[in-house]
Amino acid sequence: SLLELSGNNALIIDESANLNHAIPSVVFGAVGTCGQRCTSTRRLLVHESRIDEILPIIKHAYAQVKIGDPLDKSVLMGPLIDQAVVEQYLTAITTATSAGGELIYGGKVIEGPGNFVEPTIIRAENHWEVVQNETFAPILYVMTFSTIEQAIDMQNHARQGLSSSIFTNS
Repeated sequence: SLLELSGNNALIIDESANLNHAIPSVVFGAVGTCGQRCTSTRRLLVHESRIDEILPIIKHAYAQVKIGDPLDKSVLMGPLIDQAVVEQYLTAITTATSAGGELIYGGKVIEGPGNFVEPTIIRAENHWEVVQNETFAPILYVMTFSTIEQAIDMQNHARQGLSSSIFTNS
């Protein structure tokens, strides 16, 4: 038997990270399965010295994501599983922005047949309940840290486990 017990996975980018390696990993990890697997990247922890550099790059990458039929090899992101998850996606975005989160990209349902949504980036705080919940949708919460110890504490703060990663050259 195989048992999955949820995840709230963080990817840490420290001040020395090579963004040519980190950014594609962030985008695929958060968007590649439309955020619908336990190992999807849900939280991005960025060293405070790199946030102004990284956010525009990730936003630009999200704008390039092709959404549609997941059987088409040129498509990166397919639909959400059902309408209930679309509602959870919208509720999470509303909750995060009401708490003071900044919507950087996305946040909309794509009109037409199917359960398609935009991949979404939100500046948030790690301690917010919405950030600590596992929403099976393509929402990436972005936060900053000052020290690697703080980043590891933030990663470990989630009650779910499963996976995490760090990009560093030191």
